[in-house]
Formats: sequence, structure tokens, C-alpha cells
Amino acid sequence: MTSVTFDQPRADALVHEIGQAIIADANYAERDWSGIALVIEVAQRKRMYGYIYLADGQWEAETPDDFDVIERARDLADVMAEGGNRWIRCLVQISRPGPKIDIKFDYDDHAEWLVSPGNYSEMAETLRP
Repeated sequence: MTSVTFDQPRADALVHEIGQAIIADANYAERDWSGIALVIEVAQRKRMYGYIYLADGQWEAETPDDFDVIERARDLADVMAEGGNRWIRCLVQISRPGPKIDIKFDYDDHAEWLVSPGNYSEMAETLRP
């Protein structure tokens, strides 16, 4: 078992803040959704892209209007970097009921979560929580 070398309670609190900021955003709060997938990049570029999955099974491309989500994600990357590795992008998946949040981190700049005009439909299913 490896020991955590960064402030785990602070990281956990930031994960909670990120999740809360996403689901409280006007683009999601009043919608009947079953899931949200959001990719947040915090390296040289700072950007978000993602999807909302509606209760009827349909999806739409959607991101929060509030850039506080990116700021909290950058704070999380800073805290976790104290352990020696800095991630450059994360995949936040939120599902209902719950809500339940799951976050995966990309440390090596792999393109598996990159959405482009040519793959946005495919990625909607790939990223679905």
C-alpha cells in the first residue's frame, strides 16, 4: 500500500466543491439529468468540454457557465502535485441517483478524452457515467 503524500482532506474537499459547482450551475440545475461528464484541462490550456445526459437517455454537449469549476480543478491539481505528479486533465463523471461523483486523472497527456468535431458523438458515449 502506498502512502498519500499530499493533503488528502484538502483534495477531498476540492473534489466535493467541484461536484457541487457543476451540479449547481444554471446549465444543469433545472434540468432532468441522469449524468454529467466533464473534461477539465488545467495545464497550458484551461478549458472544459462535456455532456449532460438527460433522464430520457438523450445527451447534449454542455459545460458550466461558471469558470470557478476550472479554478477549483486547478487548485486540486496543485494540491495533488505536492505528491510529485501533476495531472493535466481530469474526467469528472456525476450520476444520479445520488449524486455520485467519480474523477479520473490524465498525467501523460493521452488523447482518450479529447473531443473534436469529428468524434463528439462517439465521445458522448465513451464519457457517459
